[in-house]
Amino acid sequence: MGVREEALRVIRRRIERGQPLYDFTGLASRARVEAAPDEVRTYLSEALILPEVKEACREHFEAPECDVVVGSRTTGLVIAAVLALEPERVLHVLPEGGEAHPCVERGCELVGAEYVEVEGLEEDPEEFDLVVVTGCDVSWRVIDEEVLERVGGAEVPSLLDDASGDRVRRLHGQRPGPAYGFDLVVTSCDKLMEGPRCGVLVGEPELVDRVRRVCEELGWTVDGPTLAAVRAAFERFDLERLRERLDGIDVVVEGLSGVVEVERTGAGVVLEVEDPVEVGMELLREHGIMTIPVLGYPGVSRELRLNLLTEDAERFGYGRLVEVLRGVLG
Repeated sequence: MGVREEALRVIRRRIERGQPLYDFTGLASRARVEAAPDEVRTYLSEALILPEVKEACREHFEAPECDVVVGSRTTGLVIAAVLALEPERVLHVLPEGGEAHPCVERGCELVGAEYVEVEGLEEDPEEFDLVVVTGCDVSWRVIDEEVLERVGGAEVPSLLDDASGDRVRRLHGQRPGPAYGFDLVVTSCDKLMEGPRCGVLVGEPELVDRVRRVCEELGWTVDGPTLAAVRAAFERFDLERLRERLDGIDVVVEGLSGVVEVERTGAGVVLEVEDPVEVGMELLREHGIMTIPVLGYPGVSRELRLNLLTEDAERFGYGRLVEVLRGVLG
C-alpha cells in the first residue's frame, strides 16, 4: 500500500471512530453548494450562476473589464493557457527558494516550447513569448513585488499562477494580479478559500476566450454544483479572518526554536526533518493532522510544510501544535 493510500485509510478510520481531523495543507476546504435544484442543471447553471460568478471575480480581483473562465483544476487552466497561446519560448519565474509546479513545464512539452525556469527575474521577459510567474510556491514562499511590476509591465503575454498566492500575497501587502498588468491570472478556489477544488482564470477577454475554448474541447470545464460552490466561496471570502491568524505563525516559529530548523513562509512553516513522510504519518495517526507529505499526489514536494492560516489550524491551537511537534520531533 502506498503512502497516500495508507493516509486515506487512516482518515477513514478516524472518521469511523469519531476522531477529529485538522487541515494543515491549506487545501481541505469546506465547499458549500448553495443553489436551487434548477440552478445547477446543465446549461441553466451557465445562464443563472456563471454571470454571478463572473461579477464576484471581477470584484474580488478589482478588474471590472476582465472576463472569467472556471476550470476543473488550476493546473488544467495553466496548461490550457499554454496550449491556447502556443508560445515558442516560455519563462517561468519563481520566488527565491521556490519550487515549481510541474504543470507549466508540462504545458510547454505539449506545445514543443522551450522552457526556462528562474528564481527572481534573471532574464529579460521580452525575450520570451510567454512569461509565467508563480505568486507563491507550494510552501507559500512569496514572489517579490518588483518581479510582478516588471513582468506585468512588459510587452509580452503574461500569466500569474496565483493558486494560493492571491490570498497569501495580499496578506503581505501586495495587490491583486490584474493590478500589475498581467494578461491572465489564475487562482484556486480551495486554497485558503471555502470553495471546491477547481480554478478560476481572469484576464483580457480575447485571451480568456481562447483558454475557454481549449477547456471546452478537452473537458476541463465544471458543472452546475461546482459553479454554485464557487459563487458561495467568493461571497463568503474574508481576508481579514486569514489576517487574524498570522500571529499563529510567530507562535509556532518561536515555540520550535532550538528543536528543529524552521523556515517561516507566507502562510505557515516548513520544518527541516529527516523523514517528512514518517513524521507526517505520525501526526495524522496520533493527532489527526493532515499534511502534504502523506496526502500529496505523486510528484509533489514532500517538504513537511504546515499551513497555519486554515480554520482547522486555529481550532487545533498554535500552542498545542508546538507541544505536539516538540513531542514528535524529540
